[in-house]
Amino acid sequence: MSRQAKKKQNPKDFPEFPVKREVICSMFTPPLPKSTFYDRVEEGKIIRMAEMPGFYLLNATLHRLGLPLVTQPPVEIETRSIEDIVCLAFSLIDPRVFPEPAWLLNCEAIDMKDVDHARRIARQHRDAVETCEPVQVKLAYFQGVLDARHAIRKETEGDD
Repeated sequence: MSRQAKKKQNPKDFPEFPVKREVICSMFTPPLPKSTFYDRVEEGKIIRMAEMPGFYLLNATLHRLGLPLVTQPPVEIETRSIEDIVCLAFSLIDPRVFPEPAWLLNCEAIDMKDVDHARRIARQHRDAVETCEPVQVKLAYFQGVLDARHAIRKETEGDD
């Protein structure tokens, strides 16, 4: 791709993909060493995803590095259930009480629509969770949200 064509790429025209370090490193030949990766993070060339430690914004990073943007992530993104997204949302509210869901530890990339959905759910429940005391009440609130989402899904699927 010519230098002029690269400049014409507008990051707003491309979807964003939250990915782990390994995905970005593997896009280079030879793969980017871990130390160099973190040097680029400190320089602001590789963009961290603020709410989700360990994830980086792929197209924003490629744009900052002057590389061609992508329309699809270099790895497969799994479809997440509403329960998965609710677990992610609550981990955004209070990661000490609601740790990151286990599936998040093993995935290399997530769909930005799922992240946005989790952010909306977190905004919806943040005030209620923050006012709950003690921690057992927070956990009960979380379970109630999960149960309600499960019931709604079952109802819309037509199951009794």
